[in-house]
Amino acid sequence: MTKGAYLALVALLVFTMGTSIITPLLPLYAGQFSLSNGTLTLLFATYTATVVPTMLVAGNLSDRVGRKRVLIPAMLVLGAGSVVFAFTETVPMLFVGRVLQGLAVGMFLGVGTAFVVDHAIPAKRALAAMAAGAFFRLGFGLGPGMAGLVAEYWGNPIHRPFEVHLVLLVIGLGCVMVATETVPRRKFKIEVRAGVPKGQMRGFAGFLAPAAFTMSFMEGTVLSIVPLYLYKTLGERNVAIAGLCGFLVLGLGGMTPIFTRNIAPRKAVMIGLGVSAVVTWLIAAAAVAGSALLVVVAAGIIGFVNGLILQGATVICGTVVPLQERGKLLSSLYMCAYAGTVPAVGLGYLSLAIGLTGTLVVFSIAACLLAAWVIVFGRRLFPRVIPYEEPIAIPSPA
Repeated sequence: MTKGAYLALVALLVFTMGTSIITPLLPLYAGQFSLSNGTLTLLFATYTATVVPTMLVAGNLSDRVGRKRVLIPAMLVLGAGSVVFAFTETVPMLFVGRVLQGLAVGMFLGVGTAFVVDHAIPAKRALAAMAAGAFFRLGFGLGPGMAGLVAEYWGNPIHRPFEVHLVLLVIGLGCVMVATETVPRRKFKIEVRAGVPKGQMRGFAGFLAPAAFTMSFMEGTVLSIVPLYLYKTLGERNVAIAGLCGFLVLGLGGMTPIFTRNIAPRKAVMIGLGVSAVVTWLIAAAAVAGSALLVVVAAGIIGFVNGLILQGATVICGTVVPLQERGKLLSSLYMCAYAGTVPAVGLGYLSLAIGLTGTLVVFSIAACLLAAWVIVFGRRLFPRVIPYEEPIAIPSPA
């Protein structure tokens, strides 16, 4: 790993912290602004609706104009979102903050991951992709973990966590500015392409895309529905517990590659999906047991095994295309992942009709069906990983 890769990893960590801060604060927003479960989950959908199209354009753009010309504006936009949340006093301001966060993440995430991989020497690209996935997960997890602790024990719970993140974001911005640009600027051209290698679209669409979607569906539900479930069904009033669940389901996956880096990426995706889908049933079972601890345990297991999914998917995407296509493909992967948070909105409104426990049973059934699709059918569409190799230049005869 090079100095540039480490700087890019720090920036990725600090950046991703800012986008998941709201998770443990959802019950507080419900009380402060009299919001329903459906409206609270709509905050996640607003974010996703902004992330997805922005990400598809940003990955292509960074392959043309350079990584830093996309990453630095993204960090500034995220800072603006944190400022809005730090001063929010109305519901419209909550939605404005989420739109800004969505724009920032759409610009940064796939590009930031590519920036890490770009800095690695060819022999270490798989390791760099794995590290980027780990820091991606860890940052998303540290956001709600930090927010829960700050909100519970430092006062001004709705605003203070975002003030803390603004300080950290300055450090991340400095790292990006110091790191060396990796992509030479080419003729400006807006393209909207997925960057999937020729002949592998069926594998991407049938295996990687639904795997990323399912992973995010499970995590998005834990982040949006479970804090309300802890507060309203299980009677857990400590905001730090909801923050802990957010940290575990997102951040614990950052440690997964330490223990599982020798697992083949395709197999890692399938193992992660199968285990995670089954474990979602523990969350609904917590209502019967009356135990918030069971939810915490389930969040930890889901977080760890979902790290396998992201580990396998990012390694595949980081190795099957050349450098100038990497931003597009990784952005497409994350776009599919973020699309998985949209069903959480439906679950939020469903909970108004059948309750939070019944909604979580429906969620587990859906998670198992999606995982079964990838494991039984999707794997046949993507039978093996074919690493990209630079063509060998044959010198012309003198």
